[in-house]
Amino acid sequence: MFTPPPDRIKGRRVNFMATCLCDSIFDDAAECAVNVLKKYGAKVDFPPNQTCCGQPAFNSGDFASARKVLLSTMDAFSGNSNPIVVPSASCAAMLFHSSKIAFRDSDKRTRERVDEFAKRVWEFCDYLVSVLGVRKIDGNLCAKIAIHNSCHGRGTDTPAALKKLIVSIDGTEIVEFKNSDSCCGFGGTFSVVFPQISSELGLAKVRSVSEANPDIVVAADTSCLLHQKGIADKNGIDYPAMHAAQVFWQAIKNGGIQ
Repeated sequence: MFTPPPDRIKGRRVNFMATCLCDSIFDDAAECAVNVLKKYGAKVDFPPNQTCCGQPAFNSGDFASARKVLLSTMDAFSGNSNPIVVPSASCAAMLFHSSKIAFRDSDKRTRERVDEFAKRVWEFCDYLVSVLGVRKIDGNLCAKIAIHNSCHGRGTDTPAALKKLIVSIDGTEIVEFKNSDSCCGFGGTFSVVFPQISSELGLAKVRSVSEANPDIVVAADTSCLLHQKGIADKNGIDYPAMHAAQVFWQAIKNGGIQ
């Protein structure tokens, strides 16, 4: 569904894109992601002029605004041709997939620029496994973990990479839950335009996950976790949500081997 370009750019020196949600709410997830990348051999740069991937405008059908944001993002990361690591499956998919749709009617030179940019984009978990070759997260974490795979991860290597890394941590146990492949209802601006549908889908997901009684609910998308946690809190449901990077770094710290 959101298949990345087959000839993506690889390398151990990377640009880190923090995403809007990490910048405004989940700064700890971004910090943990950078710490994990460095531990496993990546050299991390942070272009200061980065803003947004353009997904809110794109999902609202405002392609003109999405293109402006995307061009700004491409300019921000134009200082080199290194991989761009994003701790969000949906933002990554926006950059390597939806950006091409947004610019499909543009001139050839612009489309080629977008294509080259898309090849540089990696979701965080996928990059750890596919480029850095991480097979085991060092450390330990005694926890039953439920994994939520966001819709934007489908068709990519992110779900497999996330599960592989979680099960590699000493002490973890994956707990399954009903309707694990269903959407949590966030969908970016969908949750604003259709709040009732979004809330109902989110509550169904939260209840399904909670029935498995996990110690941690983990995802590669902070946006899904934000949506689910908000619904859980509103309904008095304990929902211990963590981004994958937070889980990895906690395990590493527990092992005392940062």
